[in-house]
Amino acid sequence: MEWIIKIQGVVENKPAILSNERILVRFNPMNETIRFIGQYKPHNREWVDFSEEDSPMDADLETIQNQLLVVMKKLKSRLEAHKNLLDGFSLLRVIEYTED
Repeated sequence: MEWIIKIQGVVENKPAILSNERILVRFNPMNETIRFIGQYKPHNREWVDFSEEDSPMDADLETIQNQLLVVMKKLKSRLEAHKNLLDGFSLLRVIEYTED
């Protein structure tokens, strides 16, 4: 069983649902776990997992909220690193190498 939690952010100084970020919640009754997966969707591509945390299925509401917050913070942090890498690699055009 799965649920999707949409993330609200600020776009052009207004609150808005972010269409390329979400948290997927997956309940696995056979393993008695709830998995929280922070995902990012690059332009016109498939969803990519950026963060993940597990909880026992009998977790209380406070634990679930904390797990969601941890997953979201990791997602945001890793997204920032991803965007920095994209910026850096977009500047690279040629790598020259000379053998000694």
